[in-house]
Amino acid sequence: MRNAHATGFCRSERIPATVPIRLVVVSEDFSLEREASTIDLSPRGVRVRTPLALLPGDTVGVIPLGHLRHPIPARVVWSQSAGADQWSLAGLEFLETLPA
Repeated sequence: MRNAHATGFCRSERIPATVPIRLVVVSEDFSLEREASTIDLSPRGVRVRTPLALLPGDTVGVIPLGHLRHPIPARVVWSQSAGADQWSLAGLEFLETLPA
């Protein structure tokens, strides 16, 4: 079986783009917001590089810096450690339509 993030397979074409963003994680016990950056994006989702240890199924808010302040809700589809620098890569699927 193919690994979706390793082969580049996804439901819509991704466009390479390095854009600074903030990721927001909210639970009953805490709220956490951290800087991150995109690697590529599509209308349905985004691949990000983040210091957060995200797990598949987690829900996060994506805030593009300098644009929206309202977080765009997204679900973590996959995640992996990016190396010794303690950053991770994650594939996020948007849970609502992006604004034009």
